[in-house]
Amino acid sequence: MKIKDLEYFVALIKLKNFTAVADQFGVSQPTITYAVKRLEEEFDTKLIRRDQSHQSIIITDSGEQLNRHAVNILNEIQLTTNDMQNLSATELRFGLPPIIGTYYFSKLAQKLVKAGSIQHFATVDGGSTELLASLEAGRLDAALLGSATPLENDALTAEIIEQHHFKIVVSPKSPLATAKKVAFRDLANENFIMLAEGFVHPVVFDTLSTMNQMNPDIIYQTNDVSILKSMVHENVGVGFLTETAITPADDLIVLDLLDQPQPTFYISLAYRKIQLFSATQQALLGTLTTAAKEYRLEQQNSDTNL
Repeated sequence: MKIKDLEYFVALIKLKNFTAVADQFGVSQPTITYAVKRLEEEFDTKLIRRDQSHQSIIITDSGEQLNRHAVNILNEIQLTTNDMQNLSATELRFGLPPIIGTYYFSKLAQKLVKAGSIQHFATVDGGSTELLASLEAGRLDAALLGSATPLENDALTAEIIEQHHFKIVVSPKSPLATAKKVAFRDLANENFIMLAEGFVHPVVFDTLSTMNQMNPDIIYQTNDVSILKSMVHENVGVGFLTETAITPADDLIVLDLLDQPQPTFYISLAYRKIQLFSATQQALLGTLTTAAKEYRLEQQNSDTNL
């Protein structure tokens, strides 16, 4: 079986026109015809039928089945090619969600600069769900991903490097500003400013709402954490944020949740199990892991001294 025959066939299933496929690959139409014939002989079945009346093709069940496998085979071949070339890479294609990148990775950056490695992180921005898909497809080498539960994926190694709690944030002008803790059920009549879908926050928020049999009023959603904080600061509503994203400069009142078990924001370093890293990439991952451990220890010591 020829790989090129599979490429022609997948394109034919998509375009449903021999001439269009021939033009796409810059070959003659009989080349595509013979490729399909070889595949049909290989599997001893009819893959397509020509619909002369409509100048198109009809895909048989066998053709559909082969197409599904062929897509996976071609993707795996491309992934293999990328991984083989990557064994000499001097950069790490590294995924960073916005909150983790802005409020957590930035804390590690100084340590990475001192180690002389920061310039070798080719960072890619995106939501954790989007980055997870890119990681699985081999478009990224590694990523820091946020999740509401520990990541479980048969294709990935995911090491939890940080765990943070979720908090309620309110304006200094809010009646809630004098509280230090609050139960989620006591916020039933509050207006919420929330991060949009694609963040972990809505998933955890929905879980808390269901557990407390509530239907909170979300009056505004945004993809921008700074906008959420600004609106909360102006007392437009209350916010729901992981402590990862909260800084003293925000001038917000931070309330602990009394709900048990506490919802947790997990930050995991994830990469594909099957991928071998170049020596440089292994060193970069080691430096990152060390920086994360040192930062966590510093935070623990700081909390102990308070």
